[in-house]
Amino acid sequence: NENYVRDNFNGVDWEAIHEEYRPQVEAVEDQEAFWDLMEEFIHELGDNHSRFVRPARFAAEFDLTPPDEQEGAPWTGLQIWPAREDEQLLIWYVCRQGAAANAKLQRGDVILAINGETVTKSEEGFDWSLIRQAMYGGDDGALTLTVQREPDSEPEEVKLGLGSAAGCDGWQYGLLSQEPRIGYLRVPDFGGNADVNILEAIEIMEEEQPLDGLIVDVRHNPGGNSDRSIAIFCTGEFGLVGPLREDATQTIYRIRGPVRWNETTPVAVLTDGSSHSAAEYFATAMQQSGRAVLVGMPTAGNTEGISGFSLPDGSLIRLAVMTLQLPDGSTLEGTGVIPDIQVPLGQWGLRETPDVQLQAAYEALRGD
Repeated sequence: NENYVRDNFNGVDWEAIHEEYRPQVEAVEDQEAFWDLMEEFIHELGDNHSRFVRPARFAAEFDLTPPDEQEGAPWTGLQIWPAREDEQLLIWYVCRQGAAANAKLQRGDVILAINGETVTKSEEGFDWSLIRQAMYGGDDGALTLTVQREPDSEPEEVKLGLGSAAGCDGWQYGLLSQEPRIGYLRVPDFGGNADVNILEAIEIMEEEQPLDGLIVDVRHNPGGNSDRSIAIFCTGEFGLVGPLREDATQTIYRIRGPVRWNETTPVAVLTDGSSHSAAEYFATAMQQSGRAVLVGMPTAGNTEGISGFSLPDGSLIRLAVMTLQLPDGSTLEGTGVIPDIQVPLGQWGLRETPDVQLQAAYEALRGD
């Protein structure tokens, strides 16, 4: 009770739920039944972060190594990670080498079915077990995708083999135009030395002369820690971090200086419904400080921090314990950061070059 992020438990009567499950847990006769009950019990909290992890799923829960970095890992070379606003399952990226590239699949293709099962979006979103099949194949290794490549084209079946993939660039940067001199930087995550990568990319783009504007793309960014990356552009206090409980202590979310690049070059930040966690901290800091114009769609609204509580049987309870509270008292949870310029991607927006959201960010920096 004292560890959860909210003392109102999202409006549920947690004491009553505890009393409901207690006799059921005491009466279980085997380990699997206990784990089933624990999954249901934690699910009663009704948030998107807290969950029960069985011992058998422990490795998968924490294995964040990309498939292309795992020796011998079978993979199609597809990157599929739907944003919450997506109504169709879109291919976000195709590695330059691999089964997907060999099949001529492209960024923006719409996946209609996976191994014969129609892809639909429920209230909870897309079925992640199907998405994993599209990237890593089914249990038997077979994979057939039904895709639509253009608005007026007929669906077609594409059979993919599994193997290694290469050329799966996460970090991308370069000049979009010489006059004005506007740069583009894709930040795939805020893990490791993200701030170093950002500064190096800016330095390369400014080798000949300073940039007139910069687009920072944090779409499809799962997070990490963006504090040092924010300090490249701005400093300041952007809210409070901690539990939302009357008895809890919160700390000021402060980015300290000095600014590591500059505070004057115009910046646009691209966001969408798959910009999570630290990407949302980055977006709100850039917006609150007035350092950037935000373009795209609202972020994921997934900013709660999680702690793990181990049980003697090797299982784990992952519990939401903190979040970011903005200066006005609101939170980003479930809402996300709202862009200054909202631009829906649409079903075929990724097929345009540049895509419709990137084009809108470019026009915002040009003042069009």
